[in-house]
Amino acid sequence: MNADTRRDVEHVLATMQQHLDAMRAHEPGVRSGADPEELHQMRTATRRLRAILRAVREILDPDEVARLRSELRWVGAALGAARDADVQRDYLRGALGALTRAETAIVEGMLEALERERARARAGVVAALDDPRYRGLLHDLDALIQHPPLVPGELSLVDIAGRQFDKLRRTVKALPEAPSDRALHAVRLTVKRARYAGELAQAVAGRRAERFVTKAATLQDILGEHQDAAVAERRLRAILRQARRARARVAVRRLLRRQRQRRLAARAAFLEQWPKLERRGRKAWD
Repeated sequence: MNADTRRDVEHVLATMQQHLDAMRAHEPGVRSGADPEELHQMRTATRRLRAILRAVREILDPDEVARLRSELRWVGAALGAARDADVQRDYLRGALGALTRAETAIVEGMLEALERERARARAGVVAALDDPRYRGLLHDLDALIQHPPLVPGELSLVDIAGRQFDKLRRTVKALPEAPSDRALHAVRLTVKRARYAGELAQAVAGRRAERFVTKAATLQDILGEHQDAAVAERRLRAILRQARRARARVAVRRLLRRQRQRRLAARAAFLEQWPKLERRGRKAWD
């Protein structure tokens, strides 16, 4: 192992330790459920650990990497269901003040359904955290960080970030003129991976990498807004199919138009911001 690889491995392990510490630090708050941000931060730490293991899988025991990523996916799925309900609930609560009486009645019904969904998701989170499988995951992550199962090979965090950026460029280039919600969601996931890889490489690549990461975070937020609007639209369409009264159907259609406008605005913002991120990426990684 050369000096550069050793430096990068040490940085990766130190970063993994930070995220593992964050999982533990936010667990009490997640269990209490008093502050949704605790769950958000724990979910983020879980996703970053999965992303790091994926990025450096070539220098670690592949079977162990695959197993730990699978376990992190399991925890992340429980956290994600609860987080998604939190995001939808907070958006709808914030929208109430600008709605008509009929629209308010529809949204209040959606909020009641979301509260039930959120309660089930929260129960699923606590069940996952109480499961011995979760404690085993924390133990095994500790063991990997303290005694990494390295395999022969070289590691370059800058090269990893560059490959993730290239994958992002290919994903965006393959988009049709009018991309679907599913296609833009796939771009969002690829942006996220490119951002996480860029964060790992920041210590080596410096200011240019930092600029790329900042712009990637902006684009990720835009695509997150698009995804949230798409989810809200699907919920409203389900309500529309069940609505019987004409007044209710009119109100749902108005709400659908709001979400469509929200989604189209996010798509336009993505198309505007993408060339800026691409330029930052070329400067950082090409």
